[in-house]
Parts: sequence; C-alpha cells; structure tokens
Amino acid sequence: MNIQQNVSLQAFNTLGVHSYAQFMAQVSSVDEFKEVASFAKEEGLAIKVLGGGSNVVLPEAVSGLVVQFTGCQYHVLEENHDHVALRVEAGFNWHELVMFTLQQGWNGLQNLAYIPGLVGAAPVQNIGAYGVEVKEFIRVVHGVHLGSGQAFELTNDACQFEYRESIFKQALDSQTLITAVDFILSKSPVVNTSYAPLDQMAEDRGVPTPLELADWVIGVRKSKLPQPDELPNAGSFFKNPVINDAEFERLKNKFANMPHYKQTVGVKIPAGWLIDQMGFKGKAFGAVSVHKQQALVLINNGGSGGDVLAAAQAIKEAVFNEYGIALEQEPRLF
Repeated sequence: MNIQQNVSLQAFNTLGVHSYAQFMAQVSSVDEFKEVASFAKEEGLAIKVLGGGSNVVLPEAVSGLVVQFTGCQYHVLEENHDHVALRVEAGFNWHELVMFTLQQGWNGLQNLAYIPGLVGAAPVQNIGAYGVEVKEFIRVVHGVHLGSGQAFELTNDACQFEYRESIFKQALDSQTLITAVDFILSKSPVVNTSYAPLDQMAEDRGVPTPLELADWVIGVRKSKLPQPDELPNAGSFFKNPVINDAEFERLKNKFANMPHYKQTVGVKIPAGWLIDQMGFKGKAFGAVSVHKQQALVLINNGGSGGDVLAAAQAIKEAVFNEYGIALEQEPRLF
C-alpha cells in the first residue's frame, strides 16, 4: 500500500493548476483499493477519485485521500462474426483504446479519437464528439462504492446516460470508483460523417474506413483544440445549451444569423458561437484566457482553480446578459 502525503496534483490535471492532495494513492485493483479505503476509514479521511484530470477543476488544497485507478488491462468477453465485447480497465488511456480497437477491426469509437483522459471517465461524462456518444457502445460499467467498498455492475440503462451526463454525475456523484467498462463494438465498417467538416471531407475524398475516419477526427481536433502539454486546458469548457422552441423563436428574431441544431426536444445552440459573439476569443481574464481560435477552450496561464472558475463565471454572466442563455461548464469541481 503506497499512500503519499502532501502530493502535488499539477501534473495530474490538464489545466495545470497548482493543487496539493493531503494524501494520494494509486491503485490497480479492487483489493488495493480496499486497503487504502481501510486506511482512509481509520484516519477519518474522505476518499476522492481522480481520473486523467482532463475534465476537472482542482482547488489549491484537496483534503482527504485522492485515489487514482491505474489498472489498464483488457480482455475479450465474447466475439463472433458481427461484433466483439470487451472489458477494459478504467486506467486504460482513452485515445489508445480507440486506436487499438480500430487496428483490431473493432469499430465504433472512431469519432471519439483524440479525446484526452482515461476509460473510467468516459461513462461519467458520457463523452461525445462529431455526432457520436460513448453510451452507444457501453454495455456495463463496473466499480465499487466508496463508502462500503461493495462492488457494483450497472447496465447501460441503469447509467442514465444523457448529453454529457450520467448517474455518476447525479445520484452517484462522488460515491463510486469505476474500475472497468464493458464495450460492444462492430466488425462492420459503419462510419458516421454527419459532422460538417467530416461530411465535407467524405464528399471530397470518398467514404473513409473507420481507421481513416479516426485520422480525420484527429486532424480536425488538432486544428481546433490546443494540446494541454502546450497550452494547459480542459478541452471544451462549456456545454452546448439546448433551449426550448419558444426561446429559440425569440432569439432568432433578434439574432437571425445564430447557428442552431434542432433536437428531439428543443434547439441546440453552439456555446462557442455565443462566446465568440461577445468578442472573447483571445481575451484574458487575469491568468486565464479564452483560446484565440476556439472560444470553448479556456487556457490557464499559471492561475489557480479559483482563477479558472472566475473566468468561466465572467463568460457565463456576459452570455446570459446578452442572450438570456445560461451556459453550463463541462469540467467538474473536485
């Protein structure tokens, strides 16, 4: 059992904020987790789970015991000529999983290439990109309850997936450690190029293979989103808001050029467009700035988690005052 005290978390979050954990332990199995959980109980420490740190805002001091699951094995559960089902441990790097599965001829995750983070975080956020959400491929999520140490298995339906949401951000928020995820992937080369840049590329180059589509997605993401090791960031910081039809009609009359996407219920408005219209691209809010090319991205230039949240709040207030739309942030408060 390797539990360290007063650990810097700067390298464990892609925003690069300075933060220190009172205690921290990396575990690679349920048995190892039970050991550190026993220590936490004896010391009266709250357990806090940290994944790849690509979707969190850390405070300057984190009390309690920070636990990171590092197990990164996988195995095939079943396979036939149509599909493959595999169990992947939570510590497996997400992008590496996407590329590995495609190289095996197991298709489906290609639109989700180049998203930073670990497998365990994918169901929490129900990560999505370019017309695809990970919930489409998840069969079961495995983990343990932090309080009792009791193992659980949640089926896809039980995870209550929605747009950038799941039960792990709602009823089970901060109550579980995800240890593995079961995926089901297709052996057929079905591709989704509905996202505008991908659709244009398909029109110019022809229908891609799943692996080629992943390369396209990587190229698009690189052109739009800065890499955290170059400019510390947490990717898209704000969700695209969905407003009701009446609100959309009101806004359309005032902002005729506002891009929009009709949903089953309501209308989705690009958050990046709203922020861009405020003239915020490249604008600095103290130590935190809006990326000069992608208004959804906040760049941390040596600031604290509080600085990041202050910048986000200033943007939210400006957008709400102009459009009456309340933006929600994607990164979670730790």
